[in-house]
Amino acid sequence: LIEREAMACSKPQLPLRVQILLDGGWKDCSDDDTREICRRLRKGELQFTLHARGQNYSVDFLAADGATQLNVTTGKKRMLRILDRAEDDDITRTKTAGILKTGSSGTLSTLGSRSLDLAQQLDFGAQSKRGGATRHPFKVLEGNPHAQECFKKFEQNEAKLCGEWGVFYHSYSFAALIYEVQAAVGSVLFRFRSQYAPLPRLLVKDFNEIPDAPCLAQCFTKDFATNKRDHHPSFRRVAVSCMCSLSSTGPEACTAMVFIAGYSCKDLSFRTVLENLLESCYVPKAKVKELATRIIALSEKHGLDVSQFGGKPCSSGKAGHLLQIFVRRPLIDKLAYSAKPYGPIDEDRMPISGWMNSNKSHQVGQARVVAHPKYFMRADSVRMYVASADPTFHAHREEYQKELVGLLSVILGEPELRQRAATGVYGGSLPSWWSAEDQRNHMG
Repeated sequence: LIEREAMACSKPQLPLRVQILLDGGWKDCSDDDTREICRRLRKGELQFTLHARGQNYSVDFLAADGATQLNVTTGKKRMLRILDRAEDDDITRTKTAGILKTGSSGTLSTLGSRSLDLAQQLDFGAQSKRGGATRHPFKVLEGNPHAQECFKKFEQNEAKLCGEWGVFYHSYSFAALIYEVQAAVGSVLFRFRSQYAPLPRLLVKDFNEIPDAPCLAQCFTKDFATNKRDHHPSFRRVAVSCMCSLSSTGPEACTAMVFIAGYSCKDLSFRTVLENLLESCYVPKAKVKELATRIIALSEKHGLDVSQFGGKPCSSGKAGHLLQIFVRRPLIDKLAYSAKPYGPIDEDRMPISGWMNSNKSHQVGQARVVAHPKYFMRADSVRMYVASADPTFHAHREEYQKELVGLLSVILGEPELRQRAATGVYGGSLPSWWSAEDQRNHMG
């Protein structure tokens, strides 16, 4: 699954694209031109001369009409822009206007400032390797080729996306079935890319009172600190606990060490959670228990541990999963806060964006992330990848998702059913782009 967004060929790709607006539309600049432009931006140069293809070009990231490239000989001027290598063209089109706007007189253009930030983050590199991070925690993966390969793919993702994205790691086990059902529903109703990862939260209405991290932190201080802390039902309903490095050493959790078994709470009925989720998606009450039983059986077939749902454990005994969560840097403070074990705010690392955007080591430090589906289902805001410690389920997951969608046809199979379910999931009002078609047809 992760391979599909890894490098497409043996020759390493640059982690970003510099594009030029030609008569036929936006086109990628050559790798050599991209490297040179990034090198100059890292040095803090926003106006410079670029020599390419026997011509001299005046490159200006402070131009009043946005970043430009001027052919010194012919006087022909063209627009430039900088994007993540992973940026999708459909997302890019919706963002272009905002990217090309300039700031007020005497300030850097939005694109110029963004380019400097991008270049600096790329220079810092993968988040898990910053600050001289040690690889000692990975010793626990020795003798487990599957786990080593999973972590290698995660490292590749970090290297590719570190320019515009901060990364969090969420370890879990028995909640996997819930996450997978939510992903299947999200893919059909809201274009969520379930082939890459599950969805930790689905019901938008659950976020009415706690829509973001600042609100969650305030509620923790006021209510949860003396009442179950991050185990409080209202906290669990909206947030997930995370580490901020593949090579984390604490406090309390080591990402590599917990990968095999995963984290989970057992102070709730997982079967009841599943049935309540299906009801929230407008599965007829008379069909909820039967559908839940069929979902559990399908999960057993593909090797997912469903022992807490009344089903069988996975044959390997490795029930852990690791969710890699990339959050676009401007959204980090909105969706996350630095935390101590059990959820108190870690003021020494606040705001969390300052810490995550730095070149400091991220091996020590937790976070709490508000998994708001309005952001988590949008690939221009949050991107996720998953690895499962059980090799069988890891290999079967994409096929499992397809069959799971088939089982959910009772709420996803017809346009009227989809609209009813989507309205319930989204809290009564649907996004303007929504239609009753199967939204997987619109993901490209």
